[in-house]
Amino acid sequence: MASPQKENGYTMIANEILEALARIRLSGEEWKCLLVILRKTYGWNKKEDKISLSQFVLMTGMKKQSVHRALKKLSSKNIISVSKKAD
Repeated sequence: MASPQKENGYTMIANEILEALARIRLSGEEWKCLLVILRKTYGWNKKEDKISLSQFVLMTGMKKQSVHRALKKLSSKNIISVSKKAD
C-alpha cells in the first residue's frame, strides 16, 4: 500500500457514527476490532455481518484471547452487538 487512493476502494461511514466514535475512549485493541467490524460491514454496504475470531486475528495481528477480550469490552459498552453461532 505505497500510495492508497480512494479509487482503489474506500469505506463510507456516516458522519454521525464517526462523530460519536470521536467522543468515546477505547483501548488500542478495541479500536482495532472496531475498525475490522466497520470494514467488514460498512465496507461491504452491510449493517451487520458474521465475522469469525480467526478473521479478527488475521486482520488485526492480535492474539485470539485479546480479540475476544476486546469484543467483550465493546459489547459491554454497547458499541457493538455480539451474537454467537449455535455450533
